[in-house]
Amino acid sequence: MRITDEVLVRDVMSSPVIESRENETAESLAKKMVKYKVGAIIVVDDEGSPRGIVTKTDLVEKVIAKNLRPNEVKAKEIMSTPLQTIEPEAKIEDALKKMSKLKINRLAVVYKGRLSGLISVKDILQVTPEILAIVKEHMDIMGLSLTQNKEGYVEGYCDLCGEWSDMLLYVNGQYLCEDCRLELLRRGKQQE
Repeated sequence: MRITDEVLVRDVMSSPVIESRENETAESLAKKMVKYKVGAIIVVDDEGSPRGIVTKTDLVEKVIAKNLRPNEVKAKEIMSTPLQTIEPEAKIEDALKKMSKLKINRLAVVYKGRLSGLISVKDILQVTPEILAIVKEHMDIMGLSLTQNKEGYVEGYCDLCGEWSDMLLYVNGQYLCEDCRLELLRRGKQQE
């Protein structure tokens, strides 16, 4: 069993979720995003059931880029549907797989038809260093070392960009992918 198998969506999801009604304006949604410092709002119907999601990207692509008036555009006109959901008892690994497959950054967490949270790639990446620290500590106690291939690479998420790589190397206290190592090298040469 891997430690990520034990971390569930409910452990890392954001809650409570900022909601809006279907008839709220894009302007109102944008103001809520600023006020609550969030990048997405769940749109619910009159019974409170989640129907869709509006992200900052939706506001830019569906309102601003089309030069529409934010005070005239309704949430139901720009929300992304169907709302992609996951159960709170699902593993974070399953959430990541679903987001990757659907090419989205967030999932609504729904329990018994009710919205209970929102999980994003950012939420998961925030706990990843803690998970890695626990794994390393456990391995130290057991007298084990991280599995490395013959080149010394390890698999995991890059500490700098957060992308998955099977070619991470430990550099200056961080596990870095090849692109981030090259960028670090370029910046180092520019400073000389």
